[in-house]
Amino acid sequence: MRSAAFFLLLSLPEIAGAQRPLPALYDGAIIAGPGEFRQDGALVVQGAVTLKNLTLDLHGPIRVARGATLELDDAQLRVADPKGAPNGFSGLKCDGPAHLIIRNSSMEPVGPAHPMWVIEGDLDVDGFTTVNSEFHLKNVRAQLDRLRIFELEISDKSQVTARNLDLVFLSTHSSDDDRLRFADIPVDRSFSRTLELGSGAMAKLLDSRIQMFLLYLHGHSQARLAHMDRVQLALFPDCDGTLRLPSGRLGLAAAPEIIPDPKASNCPFHFSLDDVNVDTWDVYAAGHAKLTIEDSKIDELVAADHADVTVRNSNVYADWLAVAGDASMFVEDSTVGALRLAKQRPDLATSQVRVSGRGHAEFSRVRFDCGIVADDDAVVSAHGAASPPKYQRRSSHAAIGNDGAAITDSP
Repeated sequence: MRSAAFFLLLSLPEIAGAQRPLPALYDGAIIAGPGEFRQDGALVVQGAVTLKNLTLDLHGPIRVARGATLELDDAQLRVADPKGAPNGFSGLKCDGPAHLIIRNSSMEPVGPAHPMWVIEGDLDVDGFTTVNSEFHLKNVRAQLDRLRIFELEISDKSQVTARNLDLVFLSTHSSDDDRLRFADIPVDRSFSRTLELGSGAMAKLLDSRIQMFLLYLHGHSQARLAHMDRVQLALFPDCDGTLRLPSGRLGLAAAPEIIPDPKASNCPFHFSLDDVNVDTWDVYAAGHAKLTIEDSKIDELVAADHADVTVRNSNVYADWLAVAGDASMFVEDSTVGALRLAKQRPDLATSQVRVSGRGHAEFSRVRFDCGIVADDDAVVSAHGAASPPKYQRRSSHAAIGNDGAAITDSP
């Protein structure tokens, strides 16, 4: 009775026009429009909750409790991050297996927001159009129809049946000891295929389209790729040595390109490439990694824990360039940032250098095409920049210096 009364109250036409705070949610709540609602701070879903025939301005993350059901039916989500929030802050996370049901709905970011949904449990989609957003499926049973999204990750034993997908990235994470093979995955045209993906995941795709295949390789895993027209490759090194991560069409059947070069590092993972068109690379260094990266084209670059990373003569898009923990990074004679490409790739509108914790980042003779954000006790310095950062912002005890002089914060 309580849920029914609440449903009728929110459906009255005379209150449908003005934006109002989203009412408190409880098990059995049905929030129905038409109307516009606003949620500031975390939206916590417990029990069964339905949002129907409404527009919701979200200014914070969504947390879905274990065992909860969230249903979006003809719902339009507009997602904004608080100023200074990290990439993906106003996303969704399941705190255990849950059930998400989405019908004839949409999601779009406001400003630089980039919604990331980390989903566990069951997912049913019948019509969901998104802009610059990501789904990351972890041990999910999914039925998907008419999903349009920037990145769909299928990993960790997820089992997916999908039709009419429209993706920029189809991605998957390996386990720590996978032996993977991918070949002849089409891009920029509709195809149907059953794919065995990383970490025990599987996807049956029907009449679906992707622009790029993205593989994240962990631990001691090995991956063989052949006759692929556009891929992005990601690695998680906790090792020492020199990495060269080139772009373009690499390898032949008789002489596959092996990356990293076994003679140049002690990294235990390997890609074997036979006629593979590599767009860019992602590097997520952690532990006590000590790496030199040369002559490379990198989309995301992260140094965490005690990692020590040097980058030379490379193009770093800085879709996400982060230094955290006690890590350090030195970049010289390179381009950092890719705001110039944001019209072609909307995710690069968030291109940024972000240094936090006790991280140290030093840039020498770098051409910047993004800004710098420093937090906590981070230290950032730049010397002889070919072009300066678009902006620089500090908080807490962080310091930013340019050619020995402290930088004044810019908006």
